[in-house]
Amino acid sequence: MKRNSFKVHFFLPVFLIVALTYFTGCSSTHCKRHIDTIKTDLDSLHKDVDTVLGLDKPSSLVEE
Repeated sequence: MKRNSFKVHFFLPVFLIVALTYFTGCSSTHCKRHIDTIKTDLDSLHKDVDTVLGLDKPSSLVEE
C-alpha cells in the first residue's frame, strides 16, 4: 500500500507540472522563439548604444 501511495504522491504532481507547462505554451520551440527575440533585441540595443557613444567608428587616436 505504501509503494502505491508513493507513486501517486510523486508522479501525479510531476505529470501535472509537465502538462501545465506544455499546454500553456512553454514548449521548447516556443521558448526558443522568445530567446531568439530577446537576443535580437539585445544586439540592436548594443549597436544603438555603440552608435550613441561613438564606439562604432574607429578612433582617431589610434596610429596606423
